[in-house]
Amino acid sequence: MIIVKLRGGLGNQMFQYALGKRIAHQLDTTLKLDLTSLLKTYDTAMVTNRDYQLDIFNLEPNFLVKPGLLIKFDKLGLNFISQFLKGIKLFGIKRYKEKTFTVEDWLINNPKDNTLYSGYWQSESYFEAAENELRKDFQFKDTLSTQAQQLYNKITSVNAVCVHIRRGDYVNNHVFNSSSLDYFYNAAHHIDKKTEKPHFFVFSDDPEWCVENVKFDQDFTVIDYQTDKIKFKEDLQLMSSCEHFIMSASSFSWWAVWLSNKKGNIVVAPKPWFLNSDNDVRDLVSKDWIRL
Repeated sequence: MIIVKLRGGLGNQMFQYALGKRIAHQLDTTLKLDLTSLLKTYDTAMVTNRDYQLDIFNLEPNFLVKPGLLIKFDKLGLNFISQFLKGIKLFGIKRYKEKTFTVEDWLINNPKDNTLYSGYWQSESYFEAAENELRKDFQFKDTLSTQAQQLYNKITSVNAVCVHIRRGDYVNNHVFNSSSLDYFYNAAHHIDKKTEKPHFFVFSDDPEWCVENVKFDQDFTVIDYQTDKIKFKEDLQLMSSCEHFIMSASSFSWWAVWLSNKKGNIVVAPKPWFLNSDNDVRDLVSKDWIRL
């Protein structure tokens, strides 16, 4: 049995699940998902509280501890994380924490069973051996809402370029590059020179800001719609239906590109990915992408 600790938003959870899926497949063992950190409520502006979000896909999760129980512990103020870590040691489960942002080759060539893996694992190298299985797991479970379906029809009728503008906690955290509008305009100009009649579709966690501030010279649409379904799920599905991509420094952008599974598309990614950081992103960013 291997255990993968989930944390962060949807994109991070997808990377973590993907690593676990590949290792479990390679070792012919069981994958369990640990939500102890994910479902704990943190009372600090430095941490964005998240939920388990992989339930938008057709995968069948195997939880180490059921989410409802963890949420109940959290509401009671019980320190279940430290107790949990002590408990798994009694069953011979070792814990491995990611040490570097670059790929650790032993995790690909000789992963260890009976281990809890804690990290972000942001590289396709960690899971490309299980790509076929993951593309089945990462199929969207629900149909699009009426408005989202109308947008999908528009996207698939033109030479669509996904523009992902990540704001939210990126604007003030001084870690990830939230990118100025100049980056997006330069990227749009680059794609405009390389393709015919591109139409730019702007996706963001702050669509109101985009409506007020984003003005491309080319045809563009800011995706700002109401839905009775999960907004980030529909956004990801719509993003992945585009032909080309202008990314933010975001795992959400990354997975939209991967899910699109289009050959020969143009992908523009920001340079740098991190602000004031020595992290080497060569294992995260494809060599085929344009860095601006």
